Amino acid sequence: MSRGVEVRRQLDSAETLGIVVSTMKTLALVRIGQYRRSVQALDASTVTLDLALQVVVTLYPELLDASAAPRGSSLAAVVFGSDRGLCGPFNERLAQRAAEALEGLDAADRRVLAVGRRLESRLRARGLDIDHKVRPPGALDTVDLAVMEVLTQVDAWRSAGHADRLLLVHAQPTSAATYQARVVQVLPLDTARLRELQARPWPSRRLPMALSDAQTLVQTVIRQRIASALVRAFAASQASENAARLAAMDAAERNLDERIATLRTAYNQARQNAITEELLDIQAAYAAAGGAVRR
Repeated sequence: MSRGVEVRRQLDSAETLGIVVSTMKTLALVRIGQYRRSVQALDASTVTLDLALQVVVTLYPELLDASAAPRGSSLAAVVFGSDRGLCGPFNERLAQRAAEALEGLDAADRRVLAVGRRLESRLRARGLDIDHKVRPPGALDTVDLAVMEVLTQVDAWRSAGHADRLLLVHAQPTSAATYQARVVQVLPLDTARLRELQARPWPSRRLPMALSDAQTLVQTVIRQRIASALVRAFAASQASENAARLAAMDAAERNLDERIATLRTAYNQARQNAITEELLDIQAAYAAAGGAVRR
């Protein structure tokens, strides 16, 4: 195979890969927008849940003293990663943040739920045992199914006394192509936050009343807050994963542009060399033919 043909093959491959990278960037941007809009849509439900919690702490102020989990109590952590690659050190950063968060917490019983197959090995490499695994949603319309699967497992742990404290470790987008790993405490409820809600004036002259027993009401409100936190964490994680993928594709695109420019220069040089060689062959043949005629 001549040099020009080989370089042309490499150039075609690089240009085809460039099209793939450009398509993946476009898909990542679209998905980032979708998941960010879903997070914004949760704001209204968050206001409603805050009102429900305000009612609970107003009707049952003793919850303020019972909200803190005792030291050494059980701990459950949900760590959100990815199933798909091409997103740089996304899973490594989440696993590292989870290990750092859990290392400083005293827990008599610790459970870890990993979201994403690529996250599992990273967590194990940092000494964290995985008690349950969940596949992340592949699209926005499957987030509810993933939330229900995680919520079911968390409910089972809470019923068995394995989740007095609940932490969510997930990525939060900070810009179109950047994110940061964060830890959110869902349980126990933040006492300062509860006191803030209790001190708020009620937004209506119609005072709320409880239509069920205290335990059922409290458990329902807490479960709804857990579900809302999981939806928000899934959406933020998916947006961050695509932000990481966008950054990785940006870097790949820059490298490909440099590679394509180099290959085009090499291809043009190879073509020029081939043309020069053909001209030299023609000149040599003409000279040889002319010399034979003179003899």
